[in-house]
Amino acid sequence: MTENHRLSIVIIGRNEEKAIGKCVEAALAAAEQVGGAEMIYVDSHSTDQTVSIVESYGVRVLPLSPELRLAPSAGRFMGSQHASGEFILFLDADTLVYPDFLPPTLKYFDDDPTVAGVNGYTDDYNEAGQPVFDIEERDESVVDVKWLRGPCCFYRRKTLLKVGSFNPNLATEEEAELGLRLIREGWKLKIIPREMACHTRCYHGNSIESIISTFRRDIRSKRLGEITRTIAYAARSGNGIAFCWLRLKTTILFLAWLIAIIAAAMLPGFLYPWLVVTFLILFPGSIIYAKKRSLSQTLLFVPAKILNLVDILSGLHKITLRPKSDYQNDPVNEGLAAK
Repeated sequence: MTENHRLSIVIIGRNEEKAIGKCVEAALAAAEQVGGAEMIYVDSHSTDQTVSIVESYGVRVLPLSPELRLAPSAGRFMGSQHASGEFILFLDADTLVYPDFLPPTLKYFDDDPTVAGVNGYTDDYNEAGQPVFDIEERDESVVDVKWLRGPCCFYRRKTLLKVGSFNPNLATEEEAELGLRLIREGWKLKIIPREMACHTRCYHGNSIESIISTFRRDIRSKRLGEITRTIAYAARSGNGIAFCWLRLKTTILFLAWLIAIIAAAMLPGFLYPWLVVTFLILFPGSIIYAKKRSLSQTLLFVPAKILNLVDILSGLHKITLRPKSDYQNDPVNEGLAAK
């Protein structure tokens, strides 16, 4: 690999021996379409054969700094600090980038220097290999957005470094927190109508089993309550309200709905509280049904939002914000932010 490539591809993962080979091969095939790329794999302390598999492809391996937490955001942060390309394509190890995505997307960056990041469309599958729909909206034209999905996301490197890159202290919703910082500095994020990648282990809320499974996963991985930490960091950057409305709007509206129902139930009898409660349940419920277009998805809305509220409340004790110097001046990364 020469060192003058415009593109760096940063793959992140931990214990991915079953998936990493396909991910690297897809990335290398896509890189060939643009004359090659700097390839970096950031490993979050794998204990299986992941690292040796990656090294067999001649890809540079970076062990995650011990000063950083085990989280995707930390891997992307470290990759952005070590990459040398003008543009960085970030990939999760369970994601396969399509070979035809890069050439037109690089041209799109060249045509509009105000664009900080670009995504295309991702085909999502759950762990059983079944397609998962309704994860993202698709349009036939270019769309302005405020954040890019993490499994495959494409950024102009200098914009990342100017705003501090991904926040390595976050374990969830780091993409939205970063997106709002970029937009606050005047940059744009776009979704272009092109097939981008295949994401093979997509967590979703399309069934009660998947909702409970995700909740249990967050408990096991100690991620429960991490959304509250993200809110706090967004607030420190001046984006607290914007972040909450961007990523927690339906949860906020659900909480207001519950409060309204409880308040209505406490009305005096001459105001017909049962009638008001019935209206407050049926009218918003019909709006949710019109949005979800499915009775089962409408019924799932309630437990999903209750768990969201539990997630937020359980993280109140986690609001401790590390100063940027704690990670940006880490010995592993010292001096790299000025590249």
